[in-house]
Amino acid sequence: MTVTNVRYETRTAKTVRGMEARTRAKLEKEGWEFVSQTQGTVRSELTFRRPKAEIPWKLIGLGGSLLVLLVAVLLIINALGGGDNQSKGAETIPSPAPSQIATNEASAPTVAPATAAPAVTDITVDELLDQLNSPSFSGIKVGDWFRLSGELFMADLWTTGVTGEFTVMLKAQGGAQDLSVFVNKADAAEWQDGTKVQMIVEIGEATIDGETTDGWLRALSVETVT
Repeated sequence: MTVTNVRYETRTAKTVRGMEARTRAKLEKEGWEFVSQTQGTVRSELTFRRPKAEIPWKLIGLGGSLLVLLVAVLLIINALGGGDNQSKGAETIPSPAPSQIATNEASAPTVAPATAAPAVTDITVDELLDQLNSPSFSGIKVGDWFRLSGELFMADLWTTGVTGEFTVMLKAQGGAQDLSVFVNKADAAEWQDGTKVQMIVEIGEATIDGETTDGWLRALSVETVT
């Protein structure tokens, strides 16, 4: 039998151009159905949908009935046991003095969590782009650090985007693709097409129009090679 009148909820995801396959695979794994894709100069917008979950009104009604019954039982128990409580008196548990509370809090040891910088993995621009585009994300996670060397290009598209961060592009796959990286704008003041740099980048997240996605690269350190 064909199901009709299905109501859908929609979702849009914005991602860096060249990373559409990874974003699509991630959302489809979460149950979203791919609908369309709008290709931009730097970013792409993907639209998804999935059926809205029906509200289980029968279960809600049953739960409400049980709640009313439980309240009635508690009221009856309280009415039957009220006389005994009044005649015997309720046992009072003394509260600790404020000075005792302060002493206990002061004596509690404070342990600062140990933090260590992630290991830096050497990788090429093409290898990192391939891993970011793979459906499984190849084990890369937010917070990972990578060291790479590459050539900058497409300088006319470098800009401060909607995330508020300045973006440059590294040449990938011989110029057929690019790898976008967030950098300090001041660091890029002397850069141009053909400038070669070495960077340590971190996998991070960015929020665009309320939508947070991962797979974004931020330069932690940069060095101009030529």
